[in-house]
Amino acid sequence: MRIATFNIWNNQTLWFERLNAICEEIKNIDPEILAIQEVRTYIDNKKGISVAQHIANKTGFPFCIFKEYPDCPDEGLAFLSKFPICTEDVIWHKNTKKSNYCAIRITFKYGDYEFGITNVHLNWRSPIIREEQIRSVHNWIFKENKAKPYEILCGDFNDDPHSSIHQYLTNNLWLDVAQFKEEQNYIKAQPTLDYINNLNIKNESNLKIQARYDWILIKKNNNLNFPPINKVEVFGNIPVTKAKVLPSDHYGVLMEITIDT
Repeated sequence: MRIATFNIWNNQTLWFERLNAICEEIKNIDPEILAIQEVRTYIDNKKGISVAQHIANKTGFPFCIFKEYPDCPDEGLAFLSKFPICTEDVIWHKNTKKSNYCAIRITFKYGDYEFGITNVHLNWRSPIIREEQIRSVHNWIFKENKAKPYEILCGDFNDDPHSSIHQYLTNNLWLDVAQFKEEQNYIKAQPTLDYINNLNIKNESNLKIQARYDWILIKKNNNLNFPPINKVEVFGNIPVTKAKVLPSDHYGVLMEITIDT
């Protein structure tokens, strides 16, 4: 099973060229589940279908869930799925602060197992807000929902693996799959925010920063074993269309796991 997360950058820069590149790259990596952040509500201002539905149509996903932020209705979070979606939910339907409007969640079945997967986009400005957001998301998954045998948490966390939010998650037994493969294979996990090589943002910062802000984590319940993680890799770091543009200011992350069916 292939699961991916991708911040597609809600920015007008080369928008239609990048939208084509986003679709081409998603077709190339061919995930069964795709979590997307910074999803425009409409392709062209307030006209046309949602960007999420456009991508689903172009890339062959029969199921699409898009939820715009109630306090910022021109953007939201989305899931595209090749599996039927059993349930869908958003954290802003719960009794939480507006600053915690950062996550959507779906459940689905694969073989004999039920999965929950949560898509987050955490605050980029404040580590204190990010800490509160990740605690709220964790509690939402495990206290306000019936947690599934396997839970997946992914998205743009706007922080690196040395941060307090990453420590909070690992302390709560979430497995960072890129970090796991790094330790297993002695190959450094690749950055997803790359001010050195990503031409969309290369000239925006005097600092030559490469950071891993986009993560996929998995948590098991009911005494299960972690599924074998076949590979974890970034995508969207090489131009794929004739326009020779990168899809986003972030690279995406793809995880492939083996689940006995």
